[in-house]
Order: sequence, then structure tokens, then C-alpha cells
Amino acid sequence: MPEFLDFLVCFGYRSRPQDAYFSGFRQRTCLSASNQVSNVPELAWSGSEISMCYNLRSAERSGSGPNDWSIRLCAVHHTFDLKNVRSNWIIIKNNNVLKERIEQASSSHSSSDTTTPFDTLDGAFAAALNTHLVFCDLAVEQWRWYINNLDEQFQESSGKTLTAYVGLPPGPPTSNEDFSKRPRTDTDFIDGSILGRMSRAQTLLSEKFSVTSPKPKIQNERIYTDPESKLSQPLPPHVATDSDPMSAVNSPERDAEHGERQDFSFAKLQKVQYIEEKVHEALLVIRLNIAVIRQLKQYYDTISKSEHFPQKVIQECQDDLEQFRFRIDGIQDDLQMQVIRGETLLQLLRDRKALLHSILEYRNTEYNKSSTKNMVSMTDDMNDIARKTKIETVSMKVITVVTLFFLPGTFISTLMSTEIFHSNSDNHQRPDAYAHFSPIHLYLIASLPLTFAAVIIWAALHWLEEHKEKLKAQARRAESLLTV
Repeated sequence: MPEFLDFLVCFGYRSRPQDAYFSGFRQRTCLSASNQVSNVPELAWSGSEISMCYNLRSAERSGSGPNDWSIRLCAVHHTFDLKNVRSNWIIIKNNNVLKERIEQASSSHSSSDTTTPFDTLDGAFAAALNTHLVFCDLAVEQWRWYINNLDEQFQESSGKTLTAYVGLPPGPPTSNEDFSKRPRTDTDFIDGSILGRMSRAQTLLSEKFSVTSPKPKIQNERIYTDPESKLSQPLPPHVATDSDPMSAVNSPERDAEHGERQDFSFAKLQKVQYIEEKVHEALLVIRLNIAVIRQLKQYYDTISKSEHFPQKVIQECQDDLEQFRFRIDGIQDDLQMQVIRGETLLQLLRDRKALLHSILEYRNTEYNKSSTKNMVSMTDDMNDIARKTKIETVSMKVITVVTLFFLPGTFISTLMSTEIFHSNSDNHQRPDAYAHFSPIHLYLIASLPLTFAAVIIWAALHWLEEHKEKLKAQARRAESLLTV
């Protein structure tokens, strides 16, 4: 069938997935003589045949790690010749899982003599139905464990958001998580594992025993007793009783959780988003598998009711057809249950992501409040410093003015105390040039001009600095106006 190429091009190495969610079922039925266009006697093909091709996806492990899972593709092409009793299969798969299962199924149906189920038309038709069931079983087996793995990752990344302390983060997160796509690896080494070879019956048996397995007892369980009804019930972790409402706040467990505050980072939100996308992908693939399997069942129901289909095959394979329908219905029910589980997990992911987003917003608000309080405190400190600086500036101005007035006089008085102004200290009896001036006159004549000169120089320098500041302020205002 040329349509098989549509499924074949989905394979191959790519840096990113292409046709990631392409699925379908194609068929071509040639039962009447007018439709037998592929009659090739040289190749033992009579032209009376049924042909189909489809693809299914399964969840398989891609490594030895607990989170190494991948969604693998399988493409199937089948042609069955009703006259020459010839069956042709083309199976595209990245490992040998299907090959081993088909060989095992074929060997289990073979008898001790030389006859095989493929020697008769009804036996070959029944073998084809069983082969289709092998593909369908692989498409349903591992989805339970894949969803369990996603649920474990979800609980590990955000399970503590419901009980952990929410406050200001002490600092930026110290770890970054990488959500880049892992390279696709071969999964041949899983073929021999117990999980890979587990049949559906063994899976159901393990589920039965796992449900009845005893659960570990919770240590240090706290009991709350109602004082009125005298009824007792266990308390969940970190929940206080009515008699001691502060026990949850001051408990050692609550204090120990303070160290986990930095787990509430944007990386956790990214992790939850990554898991949510994986759940969306799994739900889509499971629904596509359900659609393909339903079309496969409808196709065999249609051809079995056709008037051109051999009635002997319908009579001899009636039990096989009923078993095929029953198995297909069970596979569809199992896949539908996994869809319900995935939808529930998806709703939990959405709610938890909203909670994480609210926590981040709350922390941002609290951080802004704390920053505002710190800024208010810093502003008050700056106001105190400015007020003290203003007082000190006034004091310095007073000291400067006093110094301007008294320093020249002090200098003159110090100078007059020297030998220069002593009139009776000359031994040669030379006439004194300052004898007709009194000491106070000499002091005023010398100090007043010097004081006035110092005041004028200080005033000129002060006016010059103020003028420069005014020019700078005008330039800044003009620049701001030009910018606007």
C-alpha cells in the first residue's frame, strides 16, 4: 500500500520531533473479482486480499534511570491473500520486542507434527488476528507505569507546597534544573527485563497483589480528642489542636521547614509545567491509540459481514473473531482508564501550578513590603543624618563668621605684642615714630582694614560658588525640557 509511506516517514533521527502526533489507519479490500487489481501469479498473489496499515505508540523505558521514559512508535503493514493463504507483514520498530513476542506467539501455536496454523485459511486468519493483538497489547502495557512516574515527579517537585512554610526566600535558588530533551537511545537492553516481558495476565496478577500489600505504619502519629464528643482521630502533619493553636507555628517541624523555603522558586514552576506538557502528550497519544484500535476492530467487523468474504472462514474462526473483539474491547477500556488517570493528574498539575504561582506572587508582595520597610528605615536614617548635618552646617557657618571677624584682630594683637611696637626698647634713644598714637588707635588702624578685606574676599568667593550652582541648575532644567 502506498499509504504506508505516510507512517514510514515518521521514523529517523531528528533534532526535534516531526509528525510527533501523526496516527491513522489505512485499508484496502479486494474481495470481489472486479477489485482484484494486484493479481500477480508469478509471486503467488491472487489479488483477492485484504490490506491495512496503521501505527501505534507505546511507553517504554529509554535508560536505566527512574525517569528515563520515552514514547516509541510502531508502524504495521499487513496483507492477507484469501485464495493462496499467504500473509505478509512489514513491521517498523526501534527494537526487537515485537519480533520476540511474535516468535513466541507463533511457537506456542505450533504443534508437534509438521502441520502449522498457516497451512489452512482459517488457521492463517486466526494467526493474523493474534498478531494484531500482540501490537495492541504493547500499545497499552506500560502506560500505567509511565503515568505513575509522572505522578512521582509531580509529587517530588511540588508535594510540599501544601504544608511547607511560605515566607520570604533567603536568597536566590542554588540549583537549576535542566528540562532539555534527552537524546533518544536504543532500548534493546530492556527486552530481557521482567517488566518488558510481562504479559497482561501477569500485570493484572501483580496489580492484585500490590493492592492487598500492607502499608507501613506512620510513626509518631498525633491524636486529637474532641472534649465534647470524646471522639479521637489522627491529625495530619503540621496541624495544631484547638487547645494549642500556636503549636503548629512554634513546632520543630515547622522550624525545620523554614530551610525549605528556597524550594519555592521559578524552577519548580517550570518543572510542573514540564510535567504538565508530558501528561498532555501522553493523553493525546493514548486517545490516538484508542482511535486506531477502534478502527482496526471496525474493519474486521465490516469484512466479516461482507458477502464476498469466505463463509468458511467466518464459520471456522467465529470463536477467534469473538475473542478478538473481546480483547480489543478490554484494551480500549484499559486505555480509557489511563485517560481518566491522566486527566485527574492533569487537573492536579493545574491546581498545583496555580498554587505555586500564587506563592511566588505572595513572596514577591512580601519582598516588596520588606524592601519598602527597609527603604522607609533608610529614609528615616538619612533624614536624621541630614538634620544633624544641617545643625553642624549652621554651627560651622557661625564659627566661620566669628573667625572672619576675630582672626584678623587676634593676628594684629599678637603682632603688637612683639618688639616691633615697643617704644621704650631702643637703647640708642632714637625717636619713636608711633609715639603720638595710642595703642588702641594702632590696633584699630591695623585690624579693621584687614577684617573688612577678609569679609569681602569670603563674600566674593561665596557668591561665586552660588552663581556656579545656579548656572548648573539652569542647565539641568534646560536639558530636562529638551528631553521632554
